[in-house]
Amino acid sequence: MAGILGLACLAAQAADWRSIGGTDVSELSIDAESVQQVGALRQAWSMWNFKEARQNNDSSFPSLKSYQDLYLYNCKDQTLRLSKEIIFADNNGMGDKRDHSDALKGTTFDKPAPGSVAEIMLKEVCAAPLAKTADKAAVKKKK
Repeated sequence: MAGILGLACLAAQAADWRSIGGTDVSELSIDAESVQQVGALRQAWSMWNFKEARQNNDSSFPSLKSYQDLYLYNCKDQTLRLSKEIIFADNNGMGDKRDHSDALKGTTFDKPAPGSVAEIMLKEVCAAPLAKTADKAAVKKKK
């Protein structure tokens, strides 16, 4: 939907990554500058950083240390859908990268399990102040 626009916006502006939780092996952050309203939905980029490289099932890109996801959030229905995913060789979205979004075709909006990371993300994004409102006409052109 707005993945291309979101990726362009991410690259064109300074990110404001805010940690929303972590463990001894990983940390999850949301880019506060990417939270925007697109019609009835919100969208925002999140990023996982891993202390140790994680294996990837791609011989040309064998491991990753971070990935960034663009999620769409339906705050009214309390559901979310993963729209775009970029994997990176190094932490903080650095190093060699691959767009892994082809694997997401046909995904649907789902209600997150109570207490899950997805539910925490949904609550954070739906309560966050908007960085901006996306131009719906521009978003439609990018489909």
